[in-house]
Amino acid sequence: MPLMAASAFMAMQSANTQARGLAAQGAYAKLQAKQESLKYKQNAIAVLDNILQTSATITAKAAMGGVDPFSGSAQALRDYALSKGVQELYTVQEGEIIALAGGRMQAQQYGLQATAARQAGIASAIGSLGYGVQMQQSIGGPGGATA
Repeated sequence: MPLMAASAFMAMQSANTQARGLAAQGAYAKLQAKQESLKYKQNAIAVLDNILQTSATITAKAAMGGVDPFSGSAQALRDYALSKGVQELYTVQEGEIIALAGGRMQAQQYGLQATAARQAGIASAIGSLGYGVQMQQSIGGPGGATA
């Protein structure tokens, strides 16, 4: 019986170690998603900088040419550049949202696997103990039928 108890204990230890490993992988998946999210934020800042630079360039060139930079075709050109920049910005922001959601989903999946590993360890431990009791009873040990 002590051997079966040791086997059950080792099954539980193994399952807990596996579960901790899976939980660590889940935390790492979240970290990776956050890093990816930061890259998207950097891209969004670059897009905003580009919008400002394009608008400033259009304004300056129009003013240098003696054209009112805040009306007519100069304004239409700035509006067009702004709309294209905003579309790009929204695309980048959506990428950030998708990266974070993917990381959360992956972390949840690892969490579910960790729970399953713990449950499998418990089931294995119970099975080992039950087998030990059954074997002991079959050879006439404590709790077994004696003649």
